[in-house]
Amino acid sequence: MTLATIAGLSYWYPGSEAPALRDINLTLESGDFALLAGRSAGGKSTLLRVFNGLVPQFHGGRMTGLATVAGHNPARTPSRQMALTAGMVFQEPEAQAVAETVEEEVAFGLEQQAVERSEIARRLDAALGAISIEHLRHRRLHTLSGGERQRVALASVLALEPRLLLLDEPTSQLDPAGAEALVAALERTRQQRDVCILVAEHRLERLLPSVNRVVEVAGGAATAMTAEEAALGLESVPPATWLARTHAGSPAISLEAARRVLPALAAAAIAPPAPGDALLEAAGLTVAYGEHIALRDASFTLREGEVVALTGANGSGKSTLFRALTGLARLHAGTFRYPRHGTDQGSGTRAITANAGLVPQDPAIALYHESVREELAETLRNRGKHRPAPADVTATAARWGIEQLAAANPRDVSVGQQQRVAIAAMLAHDPAVWLLDEPTRGADGPAKAWLAGRLREHAAGGGAAIVATHDVESAAQYATRVVGLREGVIEFDLPARQAFAADGPLPTQTARLVPGAITIDEVRRA
Repeated sequence: MTLATIAGLSYWYPGSEAPALRDINLTLESGDFALLAGRSAGGKSTLLRVFNGLVPQFHGGRMTGLATVAGHNPARTPSRQMALTAGMVFQEPEAQAVAETVEEEVAFGLEQQAVERSEIARRLDAALGAISIEHLRHRRLHTLSGGERQRVALASVLALEPRLLLLDEPTSQLDPAGAEALVAALERTRQQRDVCILVAEHRLERLLPSVNRVVEVAGGAATAMTAEEAALGLESVPPATWLARTHAGSPAISLEAARRVLPALAAAAIAPPAPGDALLEAAGLTVAYGEHIALRDASFTLREGEVVALTGANGSGKSTLFRALTGLARLHAGTFRYPRHGTDQGSGTRAITANAGLVPQDPAIALYHESVREELAETLRNRGKHRPAPADVTATAARWGIEQLAAANPRDVSVGQQQRVAIAAMLAHDPAVWLLDEPTRGADGPAKAWLAGRLREHAAGGGAAIVATHDVESAAQYATRVVGLREGVIEFDLPARQAFAADGPLPTQTARLVPGAITIDEVRRA
């Protein structure tokens, strides 16, 4: 049964001459599990917001054509009413929260709809159980990791039991187990309640084998296709799909399908460079929030030329470690120092971050000026202790590849672009150590490749970086070493080629298919 349609729809944001959406025609059926794919800023998030009426009711602008969802015109139906039909989880879960605790947050929407208390209790239990976050029920939202908040936001929408579920980058901050559990929960929800699910996502490893339709959104235009057609036609696909497409001409949409069709392949020999002098030394770092120990006895050394992928489940202590290393979290025990510049835990955050630039998990908290140019100038002024010349700001924007965004308000660009702006703004002063917290959140394939190149370049120039990430496939492109956290404790510290190998703790898709390789760039015919 047809649930939603879009016919001849085009949309212009206020003040924009170019349409964000161009002549969209799309039909969604009850029971569909559809994927929106394509580059950042191509129109995926805008298209999702058409279905629940935020475009144009909240964003303004001009629209032509027509959208309908379960008989409603979302452009004219009150948002309160549309939320019961088309529920949305935004790309930034932080912006969606309104309550203090997880239980209150999930119940809030139901209370606003005057649902009976007994029914609220039933739906609350069901939503928390569906995505396995019962253990977070009484936690305060501000104590949760980004991935945990993402799952809470999904539970809040699931509790409303909408007929159309709209998800914007739902796995971008989830660990592998969390992402797998999310996809399984979506499948169960679709089968049990016959809902339609529309997901915009860049990490396709788990979604492509599950969806029955793919809609590529590029330049505001939408093209519908099957998952197999997407495997052959999309620009960015999972490594297993890319290998099958390149070496077997097959539209394999899963690791198992690729394994069946691939010819014999071999790996090119890779010799990782030897690291240099120590840039950061940490010993016995321990951080506690009340009775909760978020980080326990963490010790390691970061050397010139190293790029460390910091991994671990949501809530394992990755962001806490970064806060500790920059003086933002009070140490209960342990010490750290940056020997090249003589700063340590007693130097203060301002002095520490002059040498160790931190890019937070939520880029919005690092950006508060009216233009990208002003953001860059602010960092250069604070770190250089003098007002930068316009040419310096222009050169910095060019160096980070964001000159086309220089005049834009950083809150008006896509989340992927905003992440790139935050990286440039927080690292504009070229610190020796980079601390990046989930930098590929909302990033498309080309953006991930760009970041990998910048990390390798920084390391080759004598710098070093620690990158907190759940994106194993992306991390394999740049990491020389992998540190794994588990409940605040360092569980393993391994060379990247060992960690990402088929028998390692975090095997990549390529490693599972080609002995000795961890990325597709290393693969050749045997």
